[in-house]
Amino acid sequence: MTHYGALFIGYGVALAGWLLVNRLLPQLWASPVRPVFAKPWREVGWALLAVVGVLLVGQVFLAGGLLPERGVLRPVWASLNQVLIFSPLLVVLWVRKQGPETAWLPRDRVGARVAVGLGLALVTMTVFLWVRAESHPWTSVLAAVYQPKNLAHLVQVLLEDFAIALVFVRIRAALGLRWAIVLVAALFAAGHVPAMLAGGTPWHELGSLLLDTTLGIGVLAVLQRSADIWWFWQVHFMLDMMQYYAAP
Repeated sequence: MTHYGALFIGYGVALAGWLLVNRLLPQLWASPVRPVFAKPWREVGWALLAVVGVLLVGQVFLAGGLLPERGVLRPVWASLNQVLIFSPLLVVLWVRKQGPETAWLPRDRVGARVAVGLGLALVTMTVFLWVRAESHPWTSVLAAVYQPKNLAHLVQVLLEDFAIALVFVRIRAALGLRWAIVLVAALFAAGHVPAMLAGGTPWHELGSLLLDTTLGIGVLAVLQRSADIWWFWQVHFMLDMMQYYAAP
């Protein structure tokens, strides 16, 4: 099976796994926070402004304007750069005096939530390697994924999920659940277009973004039930790493 096909199966297994865990451990996600904003469109504006800020800081990073990533502590400096890139999102929460729960980062039982996500990530990796053609051995892939040099990617994935959650919660408050799921999935799929074109991807191959949107809709439909990215972070990171380590 191709990487893309295995990716769809991997996410499907992870989402089904969370639904099962939620039935077995309902106390973890018994009362998800559903923020209500007095002026939701204003909050949407702030969220989109923060996304623009992230893109601008990202350009500064690409131009070499942030912390130098050298030496033994390179993974640490790279991780701090990711925090700086996504810092406009943190600034918005601070300026608007809104808690992390409004971006699906609940402050209770964080360890248990991450542990569930890690378990689902390992199950997902197992299934992915089983269906992916010519996969490397399970133990070698696991060791490759969880090596120090990938620390910055781990941080980046958490911050990406944080960005999606922050935007989704505010668009949901303004437009409702169904429109938020479709619109946010489409927006973040479209966000890949500049990088794909810069990498020489021909226009006719951009149709894969429809598959990305479909996948995003499925993920958001389940993720919004938990209002929690702590568990999903681990799954997202694992499946991102499969493009580098799963197969030759």
